[in-house]
Amino acid sequence: MYGTGAYIGHNTMAMRFDGELYIVESQDAWYWPTPNLQRTKWADWIKQAEDASFSVAHLPMREEIRKNFDNAKAVAFFNETAGLPYGYHNFLYGWIDTPRDNIPPLLPNEFLPILFSIVEMIAPDTAKIFFTEALNFRLGTKDLDIAGCAAAAAGKGMSVQELMAEVEQDGWEYTGITPRDGRSWVCSAYVAAVYKAAGLFGDMEINATEFGPTDVYELNFFDGDYKRPQACIDADPTLPYCQLLGNYRIDLPGYNTVTPYPHMNEKCGRVWPHYTRPDKC
Repeated sequence: MYGTGAYIGHNTMAMRFDGELYIVESQDAWYWPTPNLQRTKWADWIKQAEDASFSVAHLPMREEIRKNFDNAKAVAFFNETAGLPYGYHNFLYGWIDTPRDNIPPLLPNEFLPILFSIVEMIAPDTAKIFFTEALNFRLGTKDLDIAGCAAAAAGKGMSVQELMAEVEQDGWEYTGITPRDGRSWVCSAYVAAVYKAAGLFGDMEINATEFGPTDVYELNFFDGDYKRPQACIDADPTLPYCQLLGNYRIDLPGYNTVTPYPHMNEKCGRVWPHYTRPDKC
């Protein structure tokens, strides 16, 4: 949240399977009984969320978007990807879009390569999972360590920071955590990937792996005229959506304001303290 400016830490999606409501999400059992890309029956999920002291808001889609949502394709996509591990492989890379304008000022832009060079000496598999394999994809190489990636990038006239800012592609197949490794999505990227599978981006070129939590709730897919139940109004008269759980108000600056466009969120420099989103980035 500090790195991206998001006002939330997790995205999920409510979706029906054979008429029954489930929550679909990518997570790694930090608070949950099960890890990986998964679905949970709504009644079970909301109880688990309450037990975990989550703050939860429901953002309903507007009718036009609901009509365009191909539920059969979304279900098929979920069935194809269920069980894949949480997206550690590209956790950093959906957030880092530019060489200089994504790392909070507290940290130097060179911090991550230095940090993972140290990690690589102690736990090389961890460095590969979080950092190095993604660099190899960008270079078209395989199994180079961080020093090797830096040398290969220099040979192309690029710094490691410029290499890290290259676009994360949806189709990359990662290795290294479980026998079922493959495509990799963090929570927000998986929601965007379901939207993509369901046809909400039409024929636009979109990389769901570039979507952070803010990018999901800023999409103008939601119902700006939502008629909230009275219980939601009584709990908070001013929110445009329903907050279901939480001790703190969920406020989402920029909610429902960004119209999708090709290659969106691929070059967005957002940095503390304002996290201003450049237009059409």
